[in-house]
Amino acid sequence: MSPVSPAPVDIIVLAYNRVDYLGEMVEALEQRTRWPYRLTVVDNVSGPDTRNWLRAHRERFHEVIFNDRNEHLAGFQRGIARTDSELFVLSDADVLPHPPTDEGCWLTRLVALAGRHPDFGLISARLDSITEARDIEVERKRLLDGELIETSTGVWLNLIRREALRIPYMSDGITSYAIRRSGFRIGVAADVLATHLGDQDPERHPDYLARKQAAAGLGTVYPEYPELAQAARPPLLRELVLAAPVLAALRAHGVDPADTVELSRATWPVLAAADPRVESCVRRTHQAAARFVYDEAPPLAPGSATAVAVICPDELDSELVGDALAVAGEYVIVLTAPGAPPPERDDWVLVEEHPGPAEAVERLAQVASRPRFRRRLAYSTLEHRGRWLAALEAGCFDGPCRLRVYVLRRDPPRPPATGRWREGVTSRPTQPPFKPPVSRARLGPLLTKGSRLLRAEWHLLNARLLNARR
Repeated sequence: MSPVSPAPVDIIVLAYNRVDYLGEMVEALEQRTRWPYRLTVVDNVSGPDTRNWLRAHRERFHEVIFNDRNEHLAGFQRGIARTDSELFVLSDADVLPHPPTDEGCWLTRLVALAGRHPDFGLISARLDSITEARDIEVERKRLLDGELIETSTGVWLNLIRREALRIPYMSDGITSYAIRRSGFRIGVAADVLATHLGDQDPERHPDYLARKQAAAGLGTVYPEYPELAQAARPPLLRELVLAAPVLAALRAHGVDPADTVELSRATWPVLAAADPRVESCVRRTHQAAARFVYDEAPPLAPGSATAVAVICPDELDSELVGDALAVAGEYVIVLTAPGAPPPERDDWVLVEEHPGPAEAVERLAQVASRPRFRRRLAYSTLEHRGRWLAALEAGCFDGPCRLRVYVLRRDPPRPPATGRWREGVTSRPTQPPFKPPVSRARLGPLLTKGSRLLRAEWHLLNARLLNARR
């Protein structure tokens, strides 16, 4: 007589953009899960990249549900209603289970825990980042049988008993509340670990994190994310529109931005804001977000940078251009008005010029850099900087334009220096204050939490009445 195969568990993943995370998670589930499962993805109206990926990989899923609007965490209910396993798993699309151990894979171990602890309605995997960061001894006071910590959790590979969830899914907090009100307990598996890719959001997806925080209002509840402070300052659209033609000129001459230094007077040097590979050096400004600040001569060692860039959109800054010509190894790139090209000097030749941004594009970028519109852009110019630069570079063409890019070449090129900065010169890193361009409602989340509690109690009351009639 052949052994009975274990019943498959439905895994429901809620996706919204971040297709790289989604792909990594699906791959990890396939490689690291031994217990049979059916994977359902609920998509909260992601962008084309994510939705096209889901269509292209349709055969990997039990079901793909495309929502008509972003339902936030309530979107989980779509997947719950379309699945039927008694034990099912809910998770955000940014969690990687750890590889199997001698005790089995992550899902095998969660199912076994549910079998040994029938009074628990929800058992979650444990994030390794929290394991490292938090004082675990406090939690271990609630440790049961050496394997379960009775505590609340986020949506991190949560194994839930269908009988324990007697309300429609609204949020992780309300779900935990309702499961406890139904007579079950909530816990985290002490040794079933997972990695939270969302910890990388400040570097990989700052715009997603900022918009998620700003979405907390009437109907949605998200916490404030201090991780946003780890993200870089998003460049202004005006900075990107000025930097795009300069970066295109560098690329046309085969110059790596990492081998380029920008001389500037701006608080936030434009080119370095648009491409962090470009180092910046600011003259006569002591609150600049630049590596070096100088008063008389640039601390750059002559010949240590292949190209030196100067962006002066209002009028030609002859002093900065002179500094650039004194230290650049081969090229000086200048963005300025077309009526005053940089003068040619000994050993330097003006080899070509390129159109700057069209006047209409430049004006639109100036408007979009105002605080009101920056809130709408959020961190888009940081997370999607390459796409913005490509679009703005296309806005540079012959026609009405206020600025042009001039390329000067040293003939012959200066021999490369051994170091980037002059000997004995130390950087003076300073960081002007920066307030993230994210607005957030305050009253809406409180009203939403209250209404959810009332709805949860209503559903629980109906469930109790239904059971009493039976």
